[in-house]
Amino acid sequence: MGTMAKTDNTLGTVARVVALLRILAERSNRVTLSDLASELALAPSTIHRLLALLKDEGLVARDPVTKMYYCDVEFVRIASLVVDSSQIKDLAAPLLQSLVERFNETTLLCLYLAQQRRYTIVSVHHGTELLRYDVKENTPLQMAWGATARSILAFLPQDDIDRILAEAGPSATGAGVADKTVQKDLAVIRKRGYAVTKGQRIAGSIGLGAPFFGVDGNVLGSLCLTIPHGRFNARREAEYTQALIEHAARLSHSLGYVPPSEATPRKPAASPRRA
Repeated sequence: MGTMAKTDNTLGTVARVVALLRILAERSNRVTLSDLASELALAPSTIHRLLALLKDEGLVARDPVTKMYYCDVEFVRIASLVVDSSQIKDLAAPLLQSLVERFNETTLLCLYLAQQRRYTIVSVHHGTELLRYDVKENTPLQMAWGATARSILAFLPQDDIDRILAEAGPSATGAGVADKTVQKDLAVIRKRGYAVTKGQRIAGSIGLGAPFFGVDGNVLGSLCLTIPHGRFNARREAEYTQALIEHAARLSHSLGYVPPSEATPRKPAASPRRA
């Protein structure tokens, strides 16, 4: 009986620690001890004890000015080891396959290369159609052209957008040059949440893309469809793009991203439980 009780108590502590860390991460590291006690329906003394354990391991820290608790460097280090490009590729694989099964067209996973101000295609899933495009994977590509790039570019900081466009050469297919019209197109992409381009990167193709985001809110890459012009059904554009947006949102969620509309902290209860 004693051993069983100890095991149950240990499991309870683990569950509480997991719930506590989840709240810290989802609330953008802006949470007080009272907030945690209210959300978990636990006594402040219990929360304080759990936080002390996590602080000893470098997973949690407390801002002495705001009294807010946040995930400390060791927690961030562990998370970054897990969520790297290979992890994103694994998380995206069933989403890409889902899009292929729905539309029977080529789907792509693209990642932004911030240091190079370029992007690369890291995964390609093909449908059963014989006419399809050979896509080079893991090759740095220009950011100005194609829905694969513009669905990322539109969500970068404006200074980065300006620099990328200033350095961009003309489209490889002769679709244009990086001028003011590109900035207007990026504004439209930001507003509606997806990009659609015609023959900008690959001649004769229609590209559609939607961005996905990391836990810090920065754009990490895009999920895309590439469809030959002759097979593209303009009446299904809304269906294509809505599916891309939904699948990209699922990937963002898996990576810990919380949309701004969902990130507003709830008000703590007026009278938290006492020990």
